[in-house]
Amino acid sequence: MVKRPEIDPALGLDLVPNRTISSSKATVSIVIPAHNEEATIASVVAEARQGLSLLGIGGEVLVSASGCTDGTVAEAQKTDARVIEAPIGKGAAIKAGLASTSGDIVCLIDGDMQYFGDRPLSTILLEPILSGIADACVTDLYWRPLYPQMWLHGFFAPVCGYLYPEMLPKVGSTPWSGQRAAWRHLWPEEMPDHFTVDLDILMHWNRKALRLRPIVADDWTNPQRPKDDLMSQELDVIIRHGLIDGRLDEVTSIALRKWYDHAHSLMAEYKPNIDSPQDFEQELLKASMQELRRQLGLVQR
Repeated sequence: MVKRPEIDPALGLDLVPNRTISSSKATVSIVIPAHNEEATIASVVAEARQGLSLLGIGGEVLVSASGCTDGTVAEAQKTDARVIEAPIGKGAAIKAGLASTSGDIVCLIDGDMQYFGDRPLSTILLEPILSGIADACVTDLYWRPLYPQMWLHGFFAPVCGYLYPEMLPKVGSTPWSGQRAAWRHLWPEEMPDHFTVDLDILMHWNRKALRLRPIVADDWTNPQRPKDDLMSQELDVIIRHGLIDGRLDEVTSIALRKWYDHAHSLMAEYKPNIDSPQDFEQELLKASMQELRRQLGLVQR
């Protein structure tokens, strides 16, 4: 039998008889990025206000209208929210919203989000931060379309399980969600202008937030809008952060891009109304991980 050194089961933890976490009376800004959301923007603003009311706190609600060509701005101006116009692109809308607000905590709620839970999304996102049990939160949404599950099982879980295994339990099953909140100092100073911003923020929080937490959310819906080549752009985000953090080198990054091409082709094999979504996503995870191990094995030979 191999004799291994003993591990102290307390691992340096000081046992205490009382609560050591403190609640906060911080100010809050809810930023609603919106691009052509005239049908939903008023209800999203109303729900944001309701969320603040349920928490018993004041706060500002701001609509960051991003390159809108419909009646989003006019509809938002009918509400009690402040409205600014931002350049087109989700990241551009978030940056403009952050620059135009002053709350200690910033919460993002998408302008097309319809949430059916008993309490508003803003409430369940802000509560853990205000109570001191989290520094940053991302919603773990009950999934509806298959695409996010393909993204998780075919792409995100395999590559981040390899490069950033500590991140997986911190972000839940829908880390792509734009519904999130954090202390202002945790938001990156530099962000991309477009849809890769959600993942870029998440990678930054993994590095900077001591207590990044997924928040289990209820049923929801929003429009499904194709985003051409977004996953490959998100792989570039992960690789860039991985190089900065010393998690991989240039040779491994080439292998990851080859793996992604194969994983993408696996996702394209799904046949609606024929394949079982649950069975497909499990087989996709297995096949994607096998290909990742193969590509990494080729690099290491």
